[in-house]
Amino acid sequence: TPVDAHRTEFYRDPRSGFIAYAPKGSIKKGEELVKTGKAGKTLQCAICHGPDLNGVGPIPGIASRSPSYMARQMNDMKHGTRKGAMSSLMQPVLQNLNSDDILNIVAYLASIKAPEPKY
Repeated sequence: TPVDAHRTEFYRDPRSGFIAYAPKGSIKKGEELVKTGKAGKTLQCAICHGPDLNGVGPIPGIASRSPSYMARQMNDMKHGTRKGAMSSLMQPVLQNLNSDDILNIVAYLASIKAPEPKY
């Protein structure tokens, strides 16, 4: 949902921002999956994406990203429709996750404060 519908729709302001609504409890469930892997259901995201989830080398940052973008990318990697160089590495990580797990993960990732720019 746009924070300011008039700015978003009339002015097409890319900085007007959006609000993503998530089911109650999803952020906490997503945090458990991201931080612990939930007893082997998946891997801890920090192993590859770095301790602050802002990326390491060619591995992209996942903190504070658009939840719809992240869910789409995760589903595409899980089903093999995304063919980037690192996508095949993500397939086993996503293999045991269902739609609710992905929703919970992206809700948590979107809730993380964006990293400060490095100048």
